[in-house]
Amino acid sequence: MKKNNYRIETDSLGKVKVARNALYGAQTQRAIDNFKMSGITFDPAFIQALSNLKTACARANASCKVLPKNKATCISSVANKISSNIHDFIDHFPVDIFQTGSGTSTNMNMNEVISNIAKRDYKKDVHPNDDVNMSQSSNDVIPTTINISSLTMSKSLSMSINYLCDSLNARSKSLAHIIKSGRTHLMDAVPISFEQELNVWEEQVRASQSQIDLSCEEISYLPIGGTAIGTGINSPKKFNKNVCQELNKIYSEMKIKFKPLEIKGEMMSSQNHILTLSSALTRYASTLLKIANDIRWMNSGPISGLSEITLKALQPGSSIMPGKINPVLSESIMMAATQVNGNHSTIVQASSSGNFQLNTMLPLIAHNIIESLYLMINSTFSMIDLIDSFTVNETSVNENLLRNPIIATKLNQVIGYDLASRVVKEAYRTNSSIFDVAEKMTTLTKTELIKILDPKKLI
Repeated sequence: MKKNNYRIETDSLGKVKVARNALYGAQTQRAIDNFKMSGITFDPAFIQALSNLKTACARANASCKVLPKNKATCISSVANKISSNIHDFIDHFPVDIFQTGSGTSTNMNMNEVISNIAKRDYKKDVHPNDDVNMSQSSNDVIPTTINISSLTMSKSLSMSINYLCDSLNARSKSLAHIIKSGRTHLMDAVPISFEQELNVWEEQVRASQSQIDLSCEEISYLPIGGTAIGTGINSPKKFNKNVCQELNKIYSEMKIKFKPLEIKGEMMSSQNHILTLSSALTRYASTLLKIANDIRWMNSGPISGLSEITLKALQPGSSIMPGKINPVLSESIMMAATQVNGNHSTIVQASSSGNFQLNTMLPLIAHNIIESLYLMINSTFSMIDLIDSFTVNETSVNENLLRNPIIATKLNQVIGYDLASRVVKEAYRTNSSIFDVAEKMTTLTKTELIKILDPKKLI
């Protein structure tokens, strides 16, 4: 750095050159210099949750009478300013995700930024360790922040899933009159209505949602107050309870209730609760991938595919084939779901990396769970667009249904499986209507066959 572009900061290791306009200090700068791994930094959602936690901790310390009220007010004002204007401050949180496994660098990054803003804007001598980090350790702050950001985003995801279920339910009712060929092994099967097919999708989504909501209950417990190793050294007795109360005020509009974790070391030495949430997300990702793939198949064609539905044309599908339109939104959702499954594999490995009193892959876990939550929230709204906008090619659907020999399954009860099987094979061999073949090979009349094989009775 040129001399006029930096200032000198000091920490326990000595002097450090820090960019003159940076709001952080020496420890953050050391992290920037040390961790040149990826260029990936903490998501704004995590930094926002961390700033809200610092607000709650400052107020809790004041309530416990260990931090002067004027300092607590200053810290909480600065932290709230960061939270409310997160995108204005995000450049001052540049530490790489691949840093110290406890996330100490990011915790100190926040402490230093709050301290420097307090000195600059409020003329208050607020120390990053003694004041901003009072009653805390990175070892309980970062796991707590993971819980806060994960829970708030999970609540947003669950709300978006409610919208998707409403969309599926409304669309299924509007398509109840349309009956199509079912498929197993990608092969023709007995009939199913569009209503029944979409009802299955809705139930799969709701089942996934219930697992996400269930994991949220565990994540609502916070290990803050455990400090270094979970024993609570240097933390006032009621600190954790007071922090949760303050956080509940901050997140009151979301109706979230944070609660103090009794054995705080459980969520400091292990991240199994986040692993549980990630597992629930993979279930939902699998559900969205299945639905998106079904839609892609149903849209295939339009000449040589199934052509049961037509998706809204969103963009040209080929750089060489004029007029080609692809199911791009389906494919986008499928890739997002696949990424969530990959993130889960990372979280599985990272969650297994707890040694004694601390998991040492906390930043990596935070990064992956937040990315997965974002992907599922955005994929949910993309899925709503798909469900609401596709049109059914009723003529094509009806023609394929009436040409489907498998509807002869209903004849099992009348002529037996063996004869029904011969009827189906003959219909396939001659590419004939099942009605014509069955009339020739059985004693049933055309009228009787039409009555027995009425698609409305087959579903």
